[in-house]
Amino acid sequence: MGGRACHIGVAHHIARAVNTRPLAVPQTKNAVILALTAQLGLLLGAGLFGLRIRHVVIGARRALLRRRIGRTTLTVRALPVSMESEIGPWRSPAVLRSWLAGLLSALAGTAVVAASWWGLGVPLGRGFAVAGTAMMVAKLLPRRGALLTSTGWLLVGLPRMPEPRRSEFRAAPLAAAVHDALRLGELDEAQRRTDQLAAEHPDLDAALWCRVALAEARGEPARGAMLLLGRLSEGDRLPREMSQLLAGLAGAGVSAVEAGTAPAEQLLPTARDALRDAVRLGYPELQLSGTRAVFALLDGEHTEAERLAQLGAEFTTSPLTRADDYATLARARMARRDHAAARLALRLAEDDAAWWPRVRSTRERLDIS
Repeated sequence: MGGRACHIGVAHHIARAVNTRPLAVPQTKNAVILALTAQLGLLLGAGLFGLRIRHVVIGARRALLRRRIGRTTLTVRALPVSMESEIGPWRSPAVLRSWLAGLLSALAGTAVVAASWWGLGVPLGRGFAVAGTAMMVAKLLPRRGALLTSTGWLLVGLPRMPEPRRSEFRAAPLAAAVHDALRLGELDEAQRRTDQLAAEHPDLDAALWCRVALAEARGEPARGAMLLLGRLSEGDRLPREMSQLLAGLAGAGVSAVEAGTAPAEQLLPTARDALRDAVRLGYPELQLSGTRAVFALLDGEHTEAERLAQLGAEFTTSPLTRADDYATLARARMARRDHAAARLALRLAEDDAAWWPRVRSTRERLDIS
């Protein structure tokens, strides 16, 4: 869907090279303290070593507050039991900076665990030590999924990363500049940066994702879908990489069909298969809520489209994707003849990106109706 490929391509796969979501460890009070310590260590390391802190999320469930502070977006949610951060390379050398930030995070968490074993005489000290040790071991296991990178992977996997994936990581700062230009609606600057990236690294996925994102921003999702189809046909990939490409294809494909720029009988089945296979390969289904909302809209399931669009807008960390999700929400409400509610949703979309093609076309349709 419009904006979805941009969100998946640039914000998640390139600029967001380090996503430190907590691993699946029981969230006791002690584990929460350890997780916060490790996260704060990573944020401190990112600041010290010149990484980009894109987004910090405190808590879970419904968002209560969302503020942009400089280059960083802060989101506070209703249940304060966790902390997540999106951190990516911003300046060279990207690999060294990211490794040092991971090291500081690991040292901070390990220090808390060591202190807990030292103080076993205090009440609940043993429980803290055991829970903290288990969680720290989990964080130090080298693990990298579709949208998740563990501290252990930064320490062990990142220095050993082979080509061309190492070059992908090094290209992240330039791709992040494309993302920032798109967020501000500066398409000419985004095009210039994309051309520079394509000239320096023509075969990298980073260059591909930037071209796909720019196609979406110019209202040409069919071109983005064709670019992704071409890359998918080039050979074998890791499940993480394949899930990302498939998720992008699902989003760009359904957007192109909705816009009428691609034949539904050809592209829509391909997009549906891509969505299903992306989830099967590990892409988080929650992050695909906005794409699923557009599928539901095309299928005439307007209530489900509204639910999924609201879910996508609530949990995305990309302003462009959130604007796109609110545009879907407005269209679902228009389909139910609730134009007053549609205008409210569209106003939220315009707050994030009034220039985004799907937001503009939704405004035109709503004004006519």
